[in-house]
Amino acid sequence: MFSALMNAQTTVSGTITDADGPLPGVNVVLKGTTNGTTADFDGNYSISNIPTNGILVFSSIGYTTKEVSVNGQTQINVTLDAATDTLDEVIVVGYGSMERSNVTGAISTVDVAAIENTPVPNVVEALRGQVAGLRVTRGGGQPGSGVNFTIRGVNSLGGQAAEGNPNRPIIVVDGVPIPEGNLSELNSDDIESVNVIKDAGAGAIYGSSAANGVVLITTKSGSVGKPTITVNASSSINEVASRVNIMNGDEYIKYLFDSGQGTTVDGVLDANETINYINGNQVDWQNELLKQGIVNNLSLAVSGGTEKIRFYLSGDLYKEEGIVVNSDYNRYSFRFNGDYSPSDKVKIGARVQLTKSFADETANAINDFPDGNGGFAPFIPIFNNTPLGDIRDADGNFTKFVRDDRFQINPFFRYDESVVDRFITRSYVNPYVEIGILDGLKYTLNTFAEERSQFYGRFTSSDFRDGDPSTAQIQKQNSTNYLVDNIINFKKDYGKHGIDATFVYGFQKNEFEQIDAFSDQLATDLLGYNGIDDTSTENQRFSWDTDESGRVYYVGRIGYDYDNKYVVTLTMRRDGSSKFGPSTRFGNFPSASVAWNAHNESFWNEDAALNSLKFRASYGTLGNDRITNYGYLGTPSVIRSTILIDPDPDNDPLEPDLVPQNIVGYAKNTLANPYLRWETSKQLNLGVDFGLFNNRLNGSIDVYKIDTGEILLPEFIPVVNGYESYISNVGVTTNKGIDVALRGNIIQNEDFTWNAAVNWATDRNEVVSLNRANLDSNGQPRDDEANGWFIGEPIGAIYSYQFEGIWQADEAAEAAAFNQVPGDAKYLDVNGDGEITPGEDRFVIGTPNPDWYGGITNTFTYKGLELSVLLEAVQGVTVVNNFYGGYNGRNNQVAIDYWTPERPSNTFPRVGSQDWNGERGEAVRARDASFVSLRNVSLTYNMPNKFLDNTPFKAVSFYVRGNNLKYFTDLEDAYSPEAGFGQYPIVRTWTFGSSITF
Repeated sequence: MFSALMNAQTTVSGTITDADGPLPGVNVVLKGTTNGTTADFDGNYSISNIPTNGILVFSSIGYTTKEVSVNGQTQINVTLDAATDTLDEVIVVGYGSMERSNVTGAISTVDVAAIENTPVPNVVEALRGQVAGLRVTRGGGQPGSGVNFTIRGVNSLGGQAAEGNPNRPIIVVDGVPIPEGNLSELNSDDIESVNVIKDAGAGAIYGSSAANGVVLITTKSGSVGKPTITVNASSSINEVASRVNIMNGDEYIKYLFDSGQGTTVDGVLDANETINYINGNQVDWQNELLKQGIVNNLSLAVSGGTEKIRFYLSGDLYKEEGIVVNSDYNRYSFRFNGDYSPSDKVKIGARVQLTKSFADETANAINDFPDGNGGFAPFIPIFNNTPLGDIRDADGNFTKFVRDDRFQINPFFRYDESVVDRFITRSYVNPYVEIGILDGLKYTLNTFAEERSQFYGRFTSSDFRDGDPSTAQIQKQNSTNYLVDNIINFKKDYGKHGIDATFVYGFQKNEFEQIDAFSDQLATDLLGYNGIDDTSTENQRFSWDTDESGRVYYVGRIGYDYDNKYVVTLTMRRDGSSKFGPSTRFGNFPSASVAWNAHNESFWNEDAALNSLKFRASYGTLGNDRITNYGYLGTPSVIRSTILIDPDPDNDPLEPDLVPQNIVGYAKNTLANPYLRWETSKQLNLGVDFGLFNNRLNGSIDVYKIDTGEILLPEFIPVVNGYESYISNVGVTTNKGIDVALRGNIIQNEDFTWNAAVNWATDRNEVVSLNRANLDSNGQPRDDEANGWFIGEPIGAIYSYQFEGIWQADEAAEAAAFNQVPGDAKYLDVNGDGEITPGEDRFVIGTPNPDWYGGITNTFTYKGLELSVLLEAVQGVTVVNNFYGGYNGRNNQVAIDYWTPERPSNTFPRVGSQDWNGERGEAVRARDASFVSLRNVSLTYNMPNKFLDNTPFKAVSFYVRGNNLKYFTDLEDAYSPEAGFGQYPIVRTWTFGSSITF
């Protein structure tokens, strides 16, 4: 504490505002101390014992920090400006916060208002197109399902030892890394800030898990002032984002003729199809199965407090009726964040959340149980079922099959004859204690305990399939997660020298247990999956599985800045993981980063257009331990068999009475490797931050290179006791790219504003090595074609022929040289030998990784109106469009322009051609899946304060929001460029709602 405080006699008070009025929740401290206060709801503050020559610091997340000299004043009113990623912004970093000017790593801050404008239940999905280098995709639109996302592309191959997604960034909520989970369970209205860590300079403090980046989420806290109540209510309409062109009855019959199934209607249709065709009865399975979905969302939040006690309390109800029957999702959540400060040295608090969700997944998982694993209906029948079939019989009941040959099932019948439920309960408590020890020195004990339980039940009746009994499964999972962090923060200025140090000792433990009950033959259909009893028989069995993992870590981070010009940050994290053997359990993850705030130099012209300029550089090593627990011991599997035994061998040994008996044993799937160690990622980042025209335009550019080594993959060995490989640290990849982010206040008038944000990123990964022993005759490493891994090529590359068009009738002789006929596909003859051969003529024709991706957000305000529009672009993506099937005359009704003598298309081969199968078919179906998406549009009307005077309302707004509104893409015959064949379609959403604060 400053010695000047010994003679302090001044009390300073005032109001804090921003462009919209009173600004609560602002921290007000005397520079160099931890003592201070917080503005109340009306934006008022009061702080005592201030020296007449002291300096007050006003800061709040999302606003630029402002310093004001007291100079004997007792009344100081300030106005804070909203931060637009400037160097003065205060941001959350690992185990603390700091001014952006002192940040030496690559960290992007997300505008929380942009998240609020996005009508999706998952906060990560709301980040789409808004952060440079962050790519979010959604493989399907199943209500309540999660999303996939990467930061700076893909680095790990994630071989057979991988657990979950090895390229998934970690998510840290209020300082706690959460296990693999679904952020649909987190209410977006509870979020205060989101920061994305992209490099080793900032991420090394989470060393063991941060190789793929970190998403830091901070939830809302209470503030001093009168309690405020905010109610948000909305209703949404969901519909399929785009539709696929399906054959009608006439196109279907022509297709059957062209594929050689017959030459007359009676010859290609069964009797019932013929009757429907004659009577003009057709089924559009797409229209029948995909309906309009409805979402209703209601949330209530209450916050407030005094100088000693502050609280934030919220409840949320989310109910979604999917676009397909039997695909509903309901979520109920409750949150309490509170803290108590018995003195200016101590703060005690806790964050508590309870979430329950109920999902009906019948529509997305009614495969042929018990053999299937879901994903069969209802979406594949859209493309496989005849348009001339029957949905209902003469009595109005659902038909079991839509064709007389009984090969095409009616999904509506299976809906009625099956049930798939998934219920999840997640609860956690996050107590913490902060103690101010000395001036600038603080100790924090952060603890966390979470329990997540899941019930999964499925049932198929005895009518579900012909001749089979009813089946059922009940699965119960329970996982717990514990964390204890001891954190010491020291932050103090010594004249021009500033020190910011953090030290952490902590541990995290995860426990998992699961019980499964299966029945292949229930006694009755009446009880559904509850018909499973506690008897173990040949048709009914049980399994029990447990697992656990733990991690202990030691962290040190020291930051030094001189005169706010030169900043150095050194970080070391040492992790120990139970997933590795005793000799390789610990890994060290260091990083060093520097920054130069050039605009603070004496030679800088303060009146120049370039008003801020900062250079950054970082290098460090990060880790990844996402492998199977105890994988270094070898992975066992359960072996079940049935043998014949004589229960009474002494009775008649010559003619034994043999009966079957089930036996269970264990076998190893993989050999043990006690030397498994951490996958490591060495990362170099060079960046620059800048501001122009008094920060009306600001941005950042980062260039990076990531070398990931010791990736866990199968290592091929000479056959030992039947084993051909074992898991070892042998894979190597490299990745390099550029991130660019720009934000600009283009127009700033009293009544009208126009703000824009642009981000752009590119990354290029490459497989360097796969293993040491799998070499060809020339001693060169072989590719792993099955996994799409090719030396020197991007991860997941599509290795196929190059489709060059269709042989036409006047090219019959040339086609014959390749054993083709007119209507077959042309392929590039790479080696020019006159043959199309797998070994010589296949090469990498594309990759699912984009050449570049980014987004543009424009926000316009006029008086009380606000319009926000987000465009997302993903370019240079190749996919194999499996909506196009085999076209052999069965089970594919997607209408395409295929070749016929009368219609000599150059787009698709003739139906019945060999070129629809295998690698040839993959080449034909390969398509450019680049797109520009009108991702989000939000129109909000904020009622002016003059209409709210003399009312209990503090703020009232009404809004209309849209999500996934339109894809502009060359990819045809798919529900979106991101969702694959058979997946739940991506939906377009329109939301209508209001928000009231009083």
